[in-house]
Amino acid sequence: MKTTHLTTAILIATALAACNRPSNPTPPEEQNYAAKDSITANDTAKNVNGQAGITNEFATKAAIGGMMEVESSADIIKSTENPDVQTLATIMVKDHGMANLELAAIAKKEGIALPIALPKEKADIKKKMDGNKDEYAKNVFYADLMVKEHQEAIDLFAQASAHETNAALKAFATKKLPILKHHLMETQHVLDILKSIKGDKGNLPLKQSKDNQH
Repeated sequence: MKTTHLTTAILIATALAACNRPSNPTPPEEQNYAAKDSITANDTAKNVNGQAGITNEFATKAAIGGMMEVESSADIIKSTENPDVQTLATIMVKDHGMANLELAAIAKKEGIALPIALPKEKADIKKKMDGNKDEYAKNVFYADLMVKEHQEAIDLFAQASAHETNAALKAFATKKLPILKHHLMETQHVLDILKSIKGDKGNLPLKQSKDNQH
Protein backbone atom coordinates (compact mmCIF):
# COMPACT_ATOMS: atom_id res chain seq x y z
CA MET A 1 0.00 0.00 0.00
CA LYS A 2 2.84 2.41 0.87
CA THR A 3 4.48 1.68 -2.47
CA THR A 4 1.25 2.50 -4.32
CA HIS A 5 0.87 5.78 -2.43
CA LEU A 6 4.48 6.74 -3.05
CA THR A 7 4.20 5.98 -6.76
CA THR A 8 1.04 8.07 -7.05
CA ALA A 9 2.61 10.97 -5.17
CA ILE A 10 5.74 10.87 -7.31
CA LEU A 11 3.61 10.99 -10.47
CA ILE A 12 1.75 14.01 -9.07
CA ALA A 13 4.98 15.78 -8.15
CA THR A 14 6.52 15.02 -11.55
CA ALA A 15 3.49 16.41 -13.36
CA LEU A 16 3.61 19.57 -11.29
CA ALA A 17 7.30 20.05 -11.98
CA ALA A 18 6.73 19.69 -15.73
CA CYS A 19 4.41 22.69 -15.80
CA ASN A 20 5.94 26.03 -16.78
CA ARG A 21 5.67 28.70 -14.13
CA PRO A 22 3.38 31.56 -15.25
CA SER A 23 4.85 35.01 -15.83
CA ASN A 24 1.94 36.54 -13.89
CA PRO A 25 0.83 35.54 -10.40
CA THR A 26 -1.49 32.52 -10.45
CA PRO A 27 -4.97 33.10 -8.98
CA PRO A 28 -5.07 32.15 -5.28
CA GLU A 29 -7.58 29.34 -5.87
CA GLU A 30 -5.28 27.64 -8.40
CA GLN A 31 -2.29 28.17 -6.12
CA ASN A 32 -4.12 26.44 -3.31
CA TYR A 33 -4.96 23.43 -5.50
CA ALA A 34 -1.31 23.11 -6.57
CA ALA A 35 -0.16 23.50 -3.00
CA LYS A 36 -2.59 20.85 -1.74
CA ASP A 37 -1.23 18.36 -4.28
CA SER A 38 2.32 18.97 -3.09
CA ILE A 39 1.33 18.91 0.58
CA THR A 40 -0.25 15.50 -0.02
CA ALA A 41 3.02 14.37 -1.59
CA ASN A 42 4.92 15.74 1.42
CA ASP A 43 2.66 13.80 3.81
CA THR A 44 3.28 10.67 1.76
CA ALA A 45 7.02 11.22 2.16
CA LYS A 46 6.52 11.42 5.92
CA ASN A 47 4.64 8.13 5.92
CA VAL A 48 7.42 6.44 3.97
CA ASN A 49 9.90 7.69 6.53
CA GLY A 50 8.17 5.88 9.39
CA GLN A 51 10.75 3.10 9.45
CA ALA A 52 13.80 2.04 11.45
CA GLY A 53 17.21 2.51 9.88
CA ILE A 54 20.61 4.08 10.13
CA THR A 55 20.96 7.80 10.71
CA ASN A 56 22.67 10.28 8.40
CA GLU A 57 23.28 13.86 9.50
CA PHE A 58 22.77 15.40 6.08
CA ALA A 59 19.59 13.42 5.39
CA THR A 60 18.16 14.32 8.80
CA LYS A 61 18.84 18.05 8.42
CA ALA A 62 17.64 18.09 4.81
CA ALA A 63 14.37 16.38 5.79
CA ILE A 64 13.77 18.86 8.61
CA GLY A 65 14.50 21.81 6.33
CA GLY A 66 12.19 20.45 3.66
CA MET A 67 9.35 19.97 6.13
CA MET A 68 9.85 23.47 7.54
CA GLU A 69 9.70 25.08 4.12
CA VAL A 70 6.62 23.12 3.01
CA GLU A 71 4.63 23.49 6.22
CA SER A 72 5.32 27.19 6.81
CA SER A 73 4.60 27.95 3.14
CA ALA A 74 1.34 26.00 3.26
CA ASP A 75 0.30 28.01 6.31
CA ILE A 76 1.06 31.41 4.74
CA ILE A 77 -0.89 30.51 1.59
CA LYS A 78 -4.01 30.08 3.70
CA SER A 79 -3.61 33.33 5.62
CA THR A 80 -2.19 36.00 3.28
CA GLU A 81 -4.05 37.96 0.62
CA ASN A 82 -0.84 39.15 -1.01
CA PRO A 83 -0.67 37.40 -4.42
CA ASP A 84 3.12 37.57 -4.71
CA VAL A 85 3.64 36.05 -1.29
CA GLN A 86 1.15 33.34 -2.24
CA THR A 87 3.04 32.70 -5.48
CA LEU A 88 6.36 32.45 -3.65
CA ALA A 89 4.88 30.11 -1.05
CA THR A 90 3.33 27.90 -3.73
CA ILE A 91 6.71 27.55 -5.46
CA MET A 92 8.25 26.58 -2.11
CA VAL A 93 5.57 23.96 -1.44
CA LYS A 94 5.80 22.50 -4.94
CA ASP A 95 9.59 22.34 -5.24
CA HIS A 96 10.31 21.26 -1.68
CA GLY A 97 7.39 18.83 -1.66
CA MET A 98 8.94 17.07 -4.63
CA ALA A 99 12.42 17.19 -3.05
CA ASN A 100 11.02 15.66 0.14
CA LEU A 101 9.62 12.78 -1.90
CA GLU A 102 12.93 12.23 -3.64
CA LEU A 103 14.79 12.24 -0.33
CA ALA A 104 12.25 9.79 1.16
CA ALA A 105 12.74 7.42 -1.76
CA ILE A 106 16.52 7.53 -1.37
CA ALA A 107 16.25 6.99 2.37
CA LYS A 108 13.99 3.98 1.90
CA LYS A 109 16.37 2.41 -0.61
CA GLU A 110 19.46 3.11 1.48
CA GLY A 111 17.89 2.08 4.80
CA ILE A 112 18.20 5.56 6.30
CA ALA A 113 15.77 6.75 8.98
CA LEU A 114 14.34 10.24 8.53
CA PRO A 115 12.40 12.43 11.00
CA ILE A 116 8.66 12.67 10.42
CA ALA A 117 8.02 15.81 12.50
CA LEU A 118 9.72 19.14 13.10
CA PRO A 119 11.99 19.41 16.14
CA LYS A 120 10.76 21.72 18.89
CA GLU A 121 12.94 24.68 17.93
CA LYS A 122 11.59 24.65 14.36
CA ALA A 123 8.02 23.99 15.46
CA ASP A 124 8.22 26.96 17.84
CA ILE A 125 9.34 29.27 15.03
CA LYS A 126 6.44 28.15 12.83
CA LYS A 127 4.03 28.55 15.75
CA LYS A 128 5.25 32.12 16.26
CA MET A 129 4.62 32.90 12.59
CA ASP A 130 1.16 31.31 12.67
CA GLY A 131 0.20 33.27 15.78
CA ASN A 132 0.96 36.65 14.20
CA LYS A 133 -2.34 38.48 13.67
CA ASP A 134 -0.96 41.31 11.55
CA GLU A 135 -0.86 40.24 7.90
CA TYR A 136 1.99 42.50 6.85
CA ALA A 137 4.15 41.46 9.81
CA LYS A 138 3.34 37.82 9.12
CA ASN A 139 4.30 38.19 5.45
CA VAL A 140 7.65 39.73 6.45
CA PHE A 141 8.23 37.05 9.08
CA TYR A 142 7.59 34.35 6.47
CA ALA A 143 9.83 35.90 3.81
CA ASP A 144 12.61 36.44 6.33
CA LEU A 145 12.21 32.85 7.52
CA MET A 146 12.52 31.55 3.96
CA VAL A 147 15.70 33.58 3.44
CA LYS A 148 17.25 32.14 6.59
CA GLU A 149 16.10 28.59 5.84
CA HIS A 150 17.57 28.73 2.34
CA GLN A 151 20.85 30.19 3.54
CA GLU A 152 21.15 27.26 5.95
CA ALA A 153 20.11 24.80 3.26
CA ILE A 154 22.67 26.09 0.76
CA ASP A 155 25.47 25.66 3.31
CA LEU A 156 24.22 22.16 4.17
CA PHE A 157 23.80 21.01 0.57
CA ALA A 158 27.12 22.54 -0.53
CA GLN A 159 28.93 20.58 2.16
CA ALA A 160 27.09 17.38 1.23
CA SER A 161 27.75 17.81 -2.48
CA ALA A 162 31.46 17.97 -1.70
CA HIS A 163 31.91 15.58 1.23
CA GLU A 164 28.88 13.25 1.66
CA THR A 165 30.05 9.61 1.56
CA ASN A 166 26.68 8.18 0.52
CA ALA A 167 26.67 8.42 -3.29
CA ALA A 168 22.89 8.73 -3.64
CA LEU A 169 22.66 11.52 -1.07
CA LYS A 170 25.67 13.30 -2.57
CA ALA A 171 24.00 13.24 -6.00
CA PHE A 172 20.75 14.52 -4.45
CA ALA A 173 22.58 17.42 -2.77
CA THR A 174 24.41 18.33 -5.98
CA LYS A 175 21.17 18.24 -8.00
CA LYS A 176 19.22 20.44 -5.58
CA LEU A 177 21.90 23.02 -4.78
CA PRO A 178 21.25 25.27 -7.85
CA ILE A 179 17.51 25.20 -7.10
CA LEU A 180 18.12 26.29 -3.51
CA LYS A 181 20.31 29.17 -4.71
CA HIS A 182 17.55 30.30 -7.07
CA HIS A 183 15.01 30.04 -4.24
CA LEU A 184 17.21 32.28 -2.09
CA MET A 185 17.19 34.94 -4.80
CA GLU A 186 13.40 34.74 -5.05
CA THR A 187 12.84 34.91 -1.31
CA GLN A 188 15.30 37.77 -0.81
CA HIS A 189 13.60 39.69 -3.61
CA VAL A 190 10.18 39.32 -2.00
CA LEU A 191 11.54 40.28 1.42
CA ASP A 192 13.22 43.40 0.03
CA ILE A 193 10.04 44.55 -1.70
CA LEU A 194 7.88 43.83 1.35
CA LYS A 195 10.15 46.00 3.48
CA SER A 196 9.91 48.80 0.92
CA ILE A 197 6.09 48.86 0.91
CA LYS A 198 5.37 48.77 4.63
CA GLY A 199 2.63 51.37 4.28
CA ASP A 200 0.25 49.13 2.32
CA LYS A 201 0.27 46.38 5.01
CA GLY A 202 1.19 43.76 2.42
CA ASN A 203 -2.27 43.73 0.83
CA LEU A 204 -1.35 45.23 -2.54
CA PRO A 205 0.36 43.21 -5.27
CA LEU A 206 4.09 43.59 -4.78
CA LYS A 207 4.86 44.50 -8.37
CA GLN A 208 2.20 47.20 -8.42
CA SER A 209 3.37 48.54 -5.08
CA LYS A 210 6.97 48.65 -6.27
CA ASP A 211 5.93 50.59 -9.37
CA ASN A 212 4.13 53.11 -7.18
CA GLN A 213 7.38 53.87 -5.40
CA HIS A 214 8.84 55.44 -8.57
